[in-house]
Amino acid sequence: MNKFLPLVVIVGGEPLASTETIASGMKAQHASTIKLVRRHAEVLAQFGEVRFEIRLNRQGSNTEVAMLNEQQAALLISMMRNTPAVVSFKASLIREFYRMRDALHQRSHNLWQQLQAAIAQEVESKVRASFGSHLMNERKKEKQPLLERIQGLEAEIQPALPLH
Repeated sequence: MNKFLPLVVIVGGEPLASTETIASGMKAQHASTIKLVRRHAEVLAQFGEVRFEIRLNRQGSNTEVAMLNEQQAALLISMMRNTPAVVSFKASLIREFYRMRDALHQRSHNLWQQLQAAIAQEVESKVRASFGSHLMNERKKEKQPLLERIQGLEAEIQPALPLH
């Protein structure tokens, strides 16, 4: 397996693993892995949309690849044979999904803290502005950058919210 390819990638805010990565880590043929995905597509779809892509392979021809979320990847690898190397890869893949999920959660948490600090700074600016025209001029200078910062943080946080 290529040591430089990540086991899990973030696509649209969601950690995903490709069937190429899974096949390589499981020491299986990619064609067999993609057939397994196709055969069990209905069950895999119970855990979200199975995202199929066409990619250029090393030989220069097109290859169908599926991008699987954590539950789909876990179900797929549970269907494959267990050799010591395969069990090791399964553990690595699951560990990487958890690591990515924690990193996304931490990023969202940090953005929330930054948003709260920016809001507090904006409120403080309002209070200072109420103490006179000199401070009002300072408020005018601070207001637009603060509002832009708050909007930017809100926009970054929004995609990370779960859709329920």
